[in-house]
Amino acid sequence: MTAGGSAANLQARAQVFTGYGFDACTAPSTNALQAWSASPYRAVGIYLGGVNRACADGNLSPAWVSTAVSMGWSLLPLYVGLQAPCVGATRLQRISSTQATAVAQGRAAADDAARLAGGFGLPAGSPIYFDMEGYKTTDTACTKAVQSFVTGWVTELRTLAFVPGVYGSAASTIRDVSTLGSALPDVVWIANWNGVESVFGDPYVSDSLWVNHQRVHQYKGGHRETWGGVTINIDSSYVDAAVVGNAAPPPPPPPEPPAGSVGSGDGKATATWTTGSFPSTAVVTLTPTTQAPTPNGYAVQLTVTDTQTSTPVPRFGAPVSLHLAVAANGLAPSFSTDGTTWTPLKKAAPGLDAGYTLLGDGTVEIETLVPGYFGLLADTVPPSRPDGVTGRMVKGALRLSWRGSTDNAGPVVSYDVLLDGTPSAHVAGSVRRVIVRAVHPNVPTVYRVRAIDSAGTAGVASRAVVVVPAKRPADVPRVVPRWAWALYDSQHGKGTRPAAAPRKPPAWYWHWAAWRSAPFRLRG
Repeated sequence: MTAGGSAANLQARAQVFTGYGFDACTAPSTNALQAWSASPYRAVGIYLGGVNRACADGNLSPAWVSTAVSMGWSLLPLYVGLQAPCVGATRLQRISSTQATAVAQGRAAADDAARLAGGFGLPAGSPIYFDMEGYKTTDTACTKAVQSFVTGWVTELRTLAFVPGVYGSAASTIRDVSTLGSALPDVVWIANWNGVESVFGDPYVSDSLWVNHQRVHQYKGGHRETWGGVTINIDSSYVDAAVVGNAAPPPPPPPEPPAGSVGSGDGKATATWTTGSFPSTAVVTLTPTTQAPTPNGYAVQLTVTDTQTSTPVPRFGAPVSLHLAVAANGLAPSFSTDGTTWTPLKKAAPGLDAGYTLLGDGTVEIETLVPGYFGLLADTVPPSRPDGVTGRMVKGALRLSWRGSTDNAGPVVSYDVLLDGTPSAHVAGSVRRVIVRAVHPNVPTVYRVRAIDSAGTAGVASRAVVVVPAKRPADVPRVVPRWAWALYDSQHGKGTRPAAAPRKPPAWYWHWAAWRSAPFRLRG
């Protein structure tokens, strides 16, 4: 098999590139590449084909390849063929679970990829990375199928004089192909979106493998970047591996935007950011709203503008810390995109675009990855339902206990103890136990607990604890003799033993005495 069109071969050749690269679903236009000469990127991933390829050729052609490499761009060819049998995404064509068939499918994919590479003018010696998306890490049969497929891919591409590579998740694909011995891919493209702009140090990939300019690390997933006025949705990578290019030296990485802070002008809010928050130098503004969103409330608008493009920054690379130096006092930290429709924020936790922490002095610290309006509004969100409510009868009284509730605007201030749905007792928010004595003598008594927040909003009541009368023993006389009452009192430290009591009380007496000591029980 020959390697493609002569126009591209005049300039395109396999070589090693070290620097920043990106990939997009379709090849950017050459005008876009020209605009992106202002970026730190000098390598671009191109999708050649495959049964699971998401986008068409678009701009990609032999002429595009020739122009791109003449402009100083290095190319990282990818092929999206059959995926792992246990891949999570639906509607993807998959590798056979039969290992011999999987090997043959890998060879067929290599033949098709080499044919497409030649058609686009990529020369012999070019790397081609098979895109194997992440899959289950605990499915042994699935792992073996992937290893068999990659073995076929690697051996066949070598025969066809191309450099076999594999792109995939560090935790699944790259982990599994790292044990293939002689079928080990010559280059790997490690997907681990940890933000580390380096090809070594991945916890799933040994630094002893692929050590000689054989690695690409995709450190950031899908996001938009704008350079030279052109915006592209990209994945970002750091490259130290074989590419198709013309050996143009990579530009130095851009200076990292500095950390900083800005106040709201009224002394009530401050925004602080780190060096990794924005892709380039930015102007950050914090503006109080002209009217408080609710009585006693407070809000500010956080905006971030890229100074190179004068366009808003829609998402941050690292959180911006926004301190509202106004005591919450039961108001709920909230977020709005337009300053009109507000949503209560959740407490800060990994995976949230924005979350808050209530500080010891009652003020609020918000961590956000997005711009917008942030404020303190009237709390309309009820506290959580008390969990783990249990009851126990102790000397004729009911002891209730429960686990504490939580609230979006601060600590729970109190709990209502409900008797048949009506508050019968109130305890402080720090209390987790109460003893109640009111019970109905002849019908069930239902107790529940609900939390109350600082705004006075009541949460959903807990599950019910039901007290029911214990059944009177059947052998007890309809009228209990006086000696039985006196004997019971004497046995419980009240008075002396009555002379009229039998020396050996009848069995019904003991049944009655036990029932009188515990006339109620918990249902269920």
